[in-house]
Amino acid sequence: MKSIRFFKVIITVILSAAAIQSVAAELKGAKIALRVLYVGYSPERPMPANVVYYSTVPKVVEQVYKTRMADFKAFLESRFSKVETVDVRDYTPDMSNNADVTILDVGPVKLPADFSRPVVLMHAMAPNVGLPIGLKFDWYCQCLEDDALNINTKHEIFNSPIKVKLTMVKRPTPESFFNGFQGLKTPKEMPMWKVIKEESSATEKYIIGMVSHGEGFNDSPDAESISGGVCLKNAEAVALGRQGNYFMWGFSASPDHMTDEAKDVFVNAVCYIRKYDHQLPIVKKVQIETREWIDERMYRTDKSLYEKAIISRQEGNARMLKLQQDLKAKKAAGEDIGYANEMFLKMPVSNETESFADYLKGQNGAELFSRFGENTALYHKYYRDNYEYFYPSDAYSLQLDTDVQKLRISNRKIGLLEKCIEMLEKNQDPATAQKILERYTTEKFTTAADWRNWFTKNKAKLFYTEAGGFKFMVNTIGAASSPAGEKAMIIDDNNGATEPTLSDPVSVSAKLVYAADRKSADLFIYANMLKGWHVYAFVPSGSPFIQTEPRLELPEGAVTVKDWQTPAALPFPDDKGVFIFEGKVFYKMKIDCSAVKPGSVIKCGLFYQTCNDNKCLQPTTKMVEVTI
Repeated sequence: MKSIRFFKVIITVILSAAAIQSVAAELKGAKIALRVLYVGYSPERPMPANVVYYSTVPKVVEQVYKTRMADFKAFLESRFSKVETVDVRDYTPDMSNNADVTILDVGPVKLPADFSRPVVLMHAMAPNVGLPIGLKFDWYCQCLEDDALNINTKHEIFNSPIKVKLTMVKRPTPESFFNGFQGLKTPKEMPMWKVIKEESSATEKYIIGMVSHGEGFNDSPDAESISGGVCLKNAEAVALGRQGNYFMWGFSASPDHMTDEAKDVFVNAVCYIRKYDHQLPIVKKVQIETREWIDERMYRTDKSLYEKAIISRQEGNARMLKLQQDLKAKKAAGEDIGYANEMFLKMPVSNETESFADYLKGQNGAELFSRFGENTALYHKYYRDNYEYFYPSDAYSLQLDTDVQKLRISNRKIGLLEKCIEMLEKNQDPATAQKILERYTTEKFTTAADWRNWFTKNKAKLFYTEAGGFKFMVNTIGAASSPAGEKAMIIDDNNGATEPTLSDPVSVSAKLVYAADRKSADLFIYANMLKGWHVYAFVPSGSPFIQTEPRLELPEGAVTVKDWQTPAALPFPDDKGVFIFEGKVFYKMKIDCSAVKPGSVIKCGLFYQTCNDNKCLQPTTKMVEVTI
């Protein structure tokens, strides 16, 4: 028996040594035995009008289009045993069946809901692929810069198969991280790891990366947030993460622009996601606002915060006037200041501000304002007392669940389900019990016995997810199943609504106002924004925010007479060079329609990105038609 144990020890030592030698060989340049498929743009083909890459400098995108596929191909071939590249216009999902890992760098790509092969989703491809199928990789902000932070350094992608010693440097925390309740506990400096290398020869920004919401990201067993990054949102925003067989690499750099450490971590990420072959996500993201919505309401229900916002607006207006004066001076000197700056010069300045009462109504709603008025302490007490009883009214807001409130059991505690099943069994207010069970699970059983059998069978595997809709779900990892939950959250580009909604916070409409002779008319394009949301009126060079642009397609014979005019813009408190529109605004253009055939149609609209204090939605174009 001792000799057998001795040989077992020897064999274990030999195998361990072999594993170490294997990793060492990889570190020395030996290739990892994986088949990798890279999906990108072939530079031999014309560049599409709408590419997935985003930069504040158009010529940077043109250069990236020419070089990125070759860059990835050379790098991947140096690290993996077999590499193939394909132009996205030729890619079909079944091609991934011949690869161990697929890297989707560009789109459009539409994957079926049951697609289960390992995928790395690069930068904006994470939400572009993730949103339609309900992944947690939503569109939070295309504003990820060069450094990672909030890093789980013990995660496998930093340690295997290549052990990467991350160079961490303490740097000032991004200013946007202090905008919200999370900022109260955010340190002034954070350890950061550089992913995209600094190049002394670079004079312009590289393409910009993507982050997804961190709120609720880790609340299901199929998902893990691995790292955040320097961005214009918060420290929770996800730059590196996984859900099921999908890995999000939010940083934008191709290998030539990655640091050496980042190259090794990227290789590790490819190896890591390979382990999740045929392991589908089990939760569909249907909810943007989690319980942190309540924390944010309490934070913003504050008189001093309101007063700071008023001061910030006044200071911003002073900056706007100074910027306009500088532009006028440049223009007078003969400098071409560009179309965007020409429009900025025409914007009036307004010092109008809302009252504290209106501010509180906007933050908390008219019903609570009718109860608590301007007494902020009462709002805070209401939210604290009922913190465990809120649930979704829609994807972007919460409401108090008075049914659960009466039971005095948290709606995220499994005891709530057990209590409701007992109520059914004892015939104690069965209608309420049934309603609560259906509200907080994905089941629709009609008898107490069926609820009890389901609960007994699955109790040990139940988990609670707020991103998945404030639901208790069964952990089916390892079982063949499709993502559970409701329909995936998809923001409709233009649902024809005349009023903004929580799911679509900006409505666009248009009308013609004719002159007395009807030979000319003023075209008005209106943007009506939900309270608390804004679009960008002016964005300086280098900012990742999307400036709103009018779109206009005139029929034969119609001629524009003047440039676009807009109302006053407001200074954006989070960025001193940015100005925004709130409420209802318009773009106005005079059109000569004397030579137009009656019944002709003007197609017009806006290209914009809308944001509130905590999130941004995907840039979109909305077009409407006006008949002459």
